[in-house]
Amino acid sequence: MKALLLSASFGGGHRQAARALHKALEEAGPCRCFEEDYLRFVPAWERGPVTWTYAFWLRYWPSAYRWFYRWSNLPSEPRLISESFSKVGLGPMRRYLRELQPDVVVGSFPTVAAVVGRARAAEGARFLNTLVVTDFRAHRHWARPEADRIFVAFEETKEDVVAHGVDPERVRVTGIPILPAYARLPDRERLRAKRGFDERPVVLLTSGGAGAYRSYHRVLRVLLELDLPMQLVTFNPHHNGTREEERGRTRWIRTGLRDDFPEWMGAADWVVGKAGGLTASEALALGLPMVVFDPIPGQEEGNAQFLEERGAAVWIRHGSELRTALTGLIPDLSRRREMAEAARALGRPDAAAAVARELLEGKAG
Repeated sequence: MKALLLSASFGGGHRQAARALHKALEEAGPCRCFEEDYLRFVPAWERGPVTWTYAFWLRYWPSAYRWFYRWSNLPSEPRLISESFSKVGLGPMRRYLRELQPDVVVGSFPTVAAVVGRARAAEGARFLNTLVVTDFRAHRHWARPEADRIFVAFEETKEDVVAHGVDPERVRVTGIPILPAYARLPDRERLRAKRGFDERPVVLLTSGGAGAYRSYHRVLRVLLELDLPMQLVTFNPHHNGTREEERGRTRWIRTGLRDDFPEWMGAADWVVGKAGGLTASEALALGLPMVVFDPIPGQEEGNAQFLEERGAAVWIRHGSELRTALTGLIPDLSRRREMAEAARALGRPDAAAAVARELLEGKAG
């Protein structure tokens, strides 16, 4: 089977899902996988303003993005906007698909299914056009009628997609694809010993797959000022190697973005950061409770609310509560165990393998 995996470099989650599925497909059977960034098919004059506006909103005007997210999630969104998705990058996409001739296309960004569906119709091609939803609650833009299969995280995600008009027979509840390594990690104690961790709680501060967490430095400053007995691990794309120091009762370990990140997460007690669908799915797969602060408006707020309602995360909504909440949560072993159990109940460590099987069976059918 020849599979084209199309993500979009708006954030790390879309690329991580494609990477996870790439590995799972290669493990599941004979498959030639091709990963591409959808944005490379979009002309610069269209791509530039969109990516700049998105980045500006998230960093400097998140309330504007929240308004747009909610407004575009209404049925009253102008068709001019919703129908434009199938046209952006259409020409280059048609040429690429004509040359590659894939058996299946998997998009991890909603626009991908729309433009690929239009290109398929124009070319008269025959391949599976599928979509992986990378959030726990689905915005209506994920409900693409062009997709033959839509893979979602939970039954609630499926309900969202169906409510937006998709035939439920085309929706599969598989979980969000994460690297197969998360299903094969050694036990937590062995991982802690490998990293040289002592008995203090291990807290991971994540910066997001693209290293773009707006409140990263604010949360880091608060965590260090707490002077709690803990081992704080920070990941920063600008760091080379690994350095550590003792700051009062806190051991601070600084490292860069790592290929062995699953092992670090498997050794942890808490993960602190925003609520990207991929990071949250990884945490759930390992039974790792989350503390969420300043998630991206819209989609990540939906993820945070979903996790909080099910006991797997605490969402700190105001900066004034950050210090008090972290002080109470991190040393609380009973609360940690309770939340870890809730997280583990939601986890889908084999999600990528489940999607891969569906794709292989769909191609065979």
